[in-house]
Amino acid sequence: MLLFAMPAGLSAQESGAKVPALVLADGAPRCRGSAGYAADFEGRRTFLWRPQWLESIRQDPAAVKAVTDAGDKAIGGPLYSVTDKPQPVPGASPNEYASIGPYWWPDPKKADGTPYIRRDGEVNPQRNGPEFDKDRLRNLARDVRALSLAAYVSGDERYSSRAAELVRRWFLDPATRMSPNMNFAQGIPGRVDGRAEGIIEASDLATIAEAVGLIEPTGALSREELAGLRQWYADFAMWMATSENGEAEMLKTNNHGVFYDFYLAQFALFAGLEGTARSVVDSFLDFRLGAQMDRQGRFIEELKRTRSWHYSHFVVIGAAKLATIGECLDRDLWNSQLSDGRSLQTARSFLLRYAGNPESWPFSDIDLSGGKLGRMRLTAMQTEQLFERESLSGGADALP
Repeated sequence: MLLFAMPAGLSAQESGAKVPALVLADGAPRCRGSAGYAADFEGRRTFLWRPQWLESIRQDPAAVKAVTDAGDKAIGGPLYSVTDKPQPVPGASPNEYASIGPYWWPDPKKADGTPYIRRDGEVNPQRNGPEFDKDRLRNLARDVRALSLAAYVSGDERYSSRAAELVRRWFLDPATRMSPNMNFAQGIPGRVDGRAEGIIEASDLATIAEAVGLIEPTGALSREELAGLRQWYADFAMWMATSENGEAEMLKTNNHGVFYDFYLAQFALFAGLEGTARSVVDSFLDFRLGAQMDRQGRFIEELKRTRSWHYSHFVVIGAAKLATIGECLDRDLWNSQLSDGRSLQTARSFLLRYAGNPESWPFSDIDLSGGKLGRMRLTAMQTEQLFERESLSGGADALP
């Protein structure tokens, strides 16, 4: 069994911060450990995607059309594999996932551009090119998500069958599967092959886990294939918990550390490792919230970024996703408090002060100075959606 150990002996029990048990309203769907919502959702083993959210999509004709249109587009799209790169990055096998850091650019003062230099907030388009896997993984998650949702709202097996083909090629076929690690994620040419920060790109793996759970009852993936996929996620979780990059990411004191917790807990649940997921959730109050958030609900490290609005919301999105996973373990992170009263609700209250008027954001931000207020409002809406647990606004696009 994979065990998750907090550094320096820190634990919720030692600090006295205990996550209370979850109390659900009568008749509300319950997420039951590694079985997810399956018992209350006709065998669909989701964890983050709530049955009531998905049902609201199926009951909305406009949302159904949008979902099936996206499914139709995906059904005619390509298959994806990490082996599609023209050649592996130096030191990697063809099956290794590889990407470069988003904010790293060629140095114009150097003939070959290396070592790359950092320009925070400015994304180098090279990272989305064919020589790296970031765009492939993003497109894979987009298509598997679209196909699973289309299968759910329509009952058409063509969608789930195509989703299964995509999953087989990326995760299961020995010739084309991704090795269950991100050793070469967010490398920096001329500096390092891969970095701990690359684990943030596992967001697409989180989407795929939910999408696969949604189509599980269709039989598009056999019992043996589902077991193989769960083993892949177990191996990836093991890599997260034991590798040098994984341990370094665990120790991050910004959004990367928060998302590390969410990914590890979700992947562990998907793989059937409930003890690991429970350990992550139980440690969150002190190890993450107490260390990163001040009494006003501000995550100070995120306020230092050039896109302080985005990252201040992004870190809370990660925490809210972990709280959603915590429900599967009968833990209520939504209302858990530190000894001084700080909680996720403190973070939410801070952000809500500015949600209706992003122009009043008092911190330096390039989106604000660039007049990208619509982008800022969308980020605020996506954050608040996770706290509004019983309703879904915006159709399938609002699914986390």
